[in-house]
Formats: sequence, C-alpha cells, structure tokens
Amino acid sequence: RNSDDDNAIAGIDMLSANVRASSVVLLNATLVEEETEPDVVVAEPLTLQKRWKALSVLSCFFLISLAVLISLLMTLGKDKSGVISDAPSSAPSSAPSFDTRSTLEIVRERGRVRCGGMEDNDGPFRELCRSVAAVIVGDPEAFEMVPVTALNRFQILKDRAVDLVVFGDTHTVEREVQEITTGTGFSFSSVYNYDGMVYVGNETFVDCAEGQKRYDTCASLVICAEEHSTHYEFVKRAFPLGYYKAGSSTDEILEMLFNDTCNVMARDKSTIPGSLDLIKGTEGRNFTVGTKMMTKEPLAIVTRNNDQEFSDIVNWVVLALVYGEEQGLIKNATLCQNHT
Repeated sequence: RNSDDDNAIAGIDMLSANVRASSVVLLNATLVEEETEPDVVVAEPLTLQKRWKALSVLSCFFLISLAVLISLLMTLGKDKSGVISDAPSSAPSSAPSFDTRSTLEIVRERGRVRCGGMEDNDGPFRELCRSVAAVIVGDPEAFEMVPVTALNRFQILKDRAVDLVVFGDTHTVEREVQEITTGTGFSFSSVYNYDGMVYVGNETFVDCAEGQKRYDTCASLVICAEEHSTHYEFVKRAFPLGYYKAGSSTDEILEMLFNDTCNVMARDKSTIPGSLDLIKGTEGRNFTVGTKMMTKEPLAIVTRNNDQEFSDIVNWVVLALVYGEEQGLIKNATLCQNHT
C-alpha cells in the first residue's frame, strides 16, 4: 500500500466521521414552523337588505295562506248552488232612531224650544230662552226649561234631548274643540255677560284663597267647587291636592260649606246671592263674599256644532239683545206708533 492509498483511506474515514456527525445532528433537530397571526373575521349583523329574499318568501307564503283561508270561508258560506246562504234565523236589532232634520225644522214642528238650564230659574237664563222662542216659534212663551246639572249638561245637549243650553257656560277653546265630558266640540254664541269667579266663605280663609296662601292659619284652607267647571280647573291649577274638593252641584257645594267640609267655595259672582241671603240661616258663621275677581268668564249660549243654521240664529238673537240694550229699547206698547 502506497502513500496515496493511505491518503485515500484517511479521506474516506474523515468523510464517514462527518456523515455520522451530520446524522446525529439531523436526528436531534427539531422542526420549527413559523407562527403566523390568525385571520380575525368580524361578524357583521344580518341586515334587512341581506334578508330580503327570506322575508319576501315568508310574505308570499303568508299572503297565499290568507287568500286560501278566505276562499275556504266564502265557500263554506255558500250552498250547493253557489248562492250565499240566508242570514241567521234571529232577526237583527233595528237601527237606532235619529232624526236627520235640522234643529230648526224639529223645533218649529214641535212648537217650542227645549232649553237646558237650571230648574225653577227666573233669572236671565229663562229670559234668553224666551227670546230664542220668540224668534224661532213666534211666541216668547213657547219654550221648556229642561233641568240639567254641571255634570250632564253637555251630554244632554249632545244627545239632542235639548236644543240649546243656557247654564252660564264659559266659552273656552277647549270646549269648542273637545269638551272633556263628551269628547266632542260645541258652538257658542256671542258673549251675553262677562262674569268672574270669586271666593265665598269664612272671612279668614277667603283672604287665604285670594292670596293663595297655604301657611300658618291658611294651612287649613279647603275650597269647594263644582266638578267640570272652569272654577274647579282654576283652583286645581292654583292649589295642590288636598286644598280643594269637588261637588256635583251648587246645592252640594253649599252643603259642604255649611257642614265644614270646606271653608271656602268658588262661584261666579253673578250666581252668588247677596251676602245677607247667603248668611241667612247660618247665624254665628263669619261668611263673606270676596272682593277679588279671580277669573274672567265670557258666558254664552251653547248649541251643537253640527247644525250651523240653528247656531247662527241663536247667535243673532244674542246680538239683537245686545244691540237693543245699547239703543235703549224697552217693551212698552205706549211708545209704539202706527206707521201704516
């Protein structure tokens, strides 16, 4: 063996050693994969635009089902000949009676005017009704006073039980558009009197009410007023709950005042009798009429708002009365002259 062989053998041994070393390294190597960030997908809400196809299908299905159901019901309601079956054996109730004629026609045929007002009232309300009767019927005595109350007067007028109401009613926008007890509006004549609310009762508490005081002695203040009246609405706005009570009529609030349920009542000044008449029968009670006018009440005749002709006639009567008073016209036959 020569030196070249030795060199070759040595090279082979070195290569083998390198291969063995490389094998060891390869066997001991660990595969490392590159970590990548996962893709983040943001969920989007399913909008109506993306669901329109499903909604369209459901809508079509619903409409088709409804049409089929209606067809079945119509088919069941027919007999074999295809004619709709007769009505049930029980007869239907008759339609409610309603006179479609105008109020003017009804009053003239009846021969008298039906006025809603206070029973046994000989004051200006009766005179207003007498004036309307003189114009419409031609007879100032051709009228009938139908008793109404503060609670039912508008409903009675709406139900056509009376032709008009002369109850000292205040003309308000609310009542003209939608009166609270009936839910409907009414027509009002021109104002025949401007009244106002005053307090009546114990002198000390009348002063408390006029000054809207609620402390010290005034802490015991209780005011009575007719429910559904402008007086009651004013007191409700001026005082908190507990300082006022509601009555259904004038007689009731007077009784409440006399039995100490309240110590003050609210009324129109024109409807309050003189202080002597008020105190009569209540000796020892320090009752007085307040001097401060708390509200302004434009009083008018009330008619239904669906008969403009009749409402106009009533309004003309009021205007004629006002004009006659301005001109000093009176009922005196001796002043009449025969110009024929």
